[in-house]
Amino acid sequence: MSLFSRRTALVAVFGLVAAGCAAPTGAAQGPPVDGGTLRYGAVAAGGGSAVADPHGSLFNESDWVRMAALYDVLTVPGRNGEAEPRLATSWSSDATASTWRFELRTDAVFSAGRPVRAADVLFSLRRIGAKAAQNGGRLGTVDIAASTAEGDHTVVLRTSQPDAELPAALAGVTFVVPDGTENFDQPVGSGPFRLSTMDSQAAVLVRNDRWWGPRPHLDRLEIRGFADPQALAGAVTSGEVDVAANVSPAAAKTAETTGRLTVSRRPAAVAYPLLMRLDRAPFDRPEVRRAVKSAVDRQALVDAVFLGYGKTSGDVQGGTDIPPPSSGDAGSTLAAVGPVVLHTTTAYPGMVSAATLLAQQLGAAGLKVEVRQHPPETYWTQAYGVEPLAMGYYTDIPFPVWVRQTALSGSAFNETGWRDPGFDASFASAMSTVDSSRRAAALTQLRSRMAADGGWLVWGYGDGLDLSSPSVHGLPTGAGFARVFLEDVWVRR
Repeated sequence: MSLFSRRTALVAVFGLVAAGCAAPTGAAQGPPVDGGTLRYGAVAAGGGSAVADPHGSLFNESDWVRMAALYDVLTVPGRNGEAEPRLATSWSSDATASTWRFELRTDAVFSAGRPVRAADVLFSLRRIGAKAAQNGGRLGTVDIAASTAEGDHTVVLRTSQPDAELPAALAGVTFVVPDGTENFDQPVGSGPFRLSTMDSQAAVLVRNDRWWGPRPHLDRLEIRGFADPQALAGAVTSGEVDVAANVSPAAAKTAETTGRLTVSRRPAAVAYPLLMRLDRAPFDRPEVRRAVKSAVDRQALVDAVFLGYGKTSGDVQGGTDIPPPSSGDAGSTLAAVGPVVLHTTTAYPGMVSAATLLAQQLGAAGLKVEVRQHPPETYWTQAYGVEPLAMGYYTDIPFPVWVRQTALSGSAFNETGWRDPGFDASFASAMSTVDSSRRAAALTQLRSRMAADGGWLVWGYGDGLDLSSPSVHGLPTGAGFARVFLEDVWVRR
């Protein structure tokens, strides 16, 4: 995995950052209907209680959905990984992408009636920065101590290093609260909904008629956390909830077979990469890494682990556009390596099954692989990023965020021991390139370089899968954080 697996807080932060939007479900179902209640079910990691503070650790997906409904954010995820306006109407940077000016809406007000000001935004960002150890460094490269508010509707953010992707990196995570807020028992936000009631596992929200955006169709939004993913899938099947977010491929396959529920797919939302340490034998030898990459049957892995809800990919985070290496005869190289141990865990549903099938495929190619399973409580500190061969977990965080945390020399969570000063310099140059086309081309070249030379075997990406009642329309199907913004959803009873 990347940074967000080694510490659960980091999973919560970046596991939801989006990389594009697709058309909403129900888009061709006639004009929207106003009114009604949406009952939304999501997994509560480890059965954890709902969290009130929007700036600390958000372990549960149900927490993210509630925060996105209660609070405004500077930017939201858009198509092709680009940021779109929300509380910020526009933004611009200096020539090196080190100083950013965000112009704010002038019509946004908190649910208690006071206008939203730049001071509120800056206070919220400072609070997020102060809780970086809890939220996985949600502000990324922002140098919050050097950032300022100019008047009531301009925020100037300065970065610790050039970051031409800053608006996209911040999309969906900068929940804005009134200046000075430290108690969130009665939350005050400027989002499309406001809180009515809440307990440890569920919350009821009602439409916020003070919101600056188009009037939400729903009267009420009920959000419920489920400790057991199977119980979540069962709840939408029985009609207990209207939406079950992020279900397993098996649950989606069953739903498609029965035809009673709608299956929404978010492309390239999750991956279970094989991680080879470049500083540990035998994977310190490039020919061994190349042989491993060429020996696996990627389509068979996608079919078995994701049940076909996915796509094969090349060997780097960031999507499926980099082609995989050509298959080849790796038998002589792998047979000479000797037995190895592949470490995995049950932390995410596909990690053990992927490891088992990878071991079988590599064994058929001449490399004897023993699969060793660890409990989630110890895996991310004792095996991931430590052992020569281990399974990881990726969601669709922006590629630059992933690089800074897991691949640059000296990064805190360098999961494969990749160290390349030339790569570091090229990445820094790309991130100081304001022209988006040139920057995208440079980042694609860097991704191809990592796929060819690195210790990552990213054999495929699976779709994010939601189940919903046929009465639900307008659900967002964008990858990552885009899916938790529900103000456009409507129900036809």
